[in-house]
Amino acid sequence: MENLTEFQKQNLSELQKQLENAKAKELELRLELFDEKIKNLEIQKTDHESRIRTVETSRTRFETLAWLAFGGGLLSFINLIAPWVK
Repeated sequence: MENLTEFQKQNLSELQKQLENAKAKELELRLELFDEKIKNLEIQKTDHESRIRTVETSRTRFETLAWLAFGGGLLSFINLIAPWVK
């Protein structure tokens, strides 16, 4: 840096500031992107949990109807009432 003119030194200093600003802006954008990805993952998780609950409910209803249709009277009735007794 000793052989640089004053203009070159100022120009170099300005370029270094621009580089630092660009790096800061890049970091800001990356953080925003990560925040957005986290929000999307949370939405997906909630949706996935909801779908699992729906499938479990449907399965339980199907099993109850199957027991009623094929399992006989008293056993089906006990199976139907058992979840509420617990």
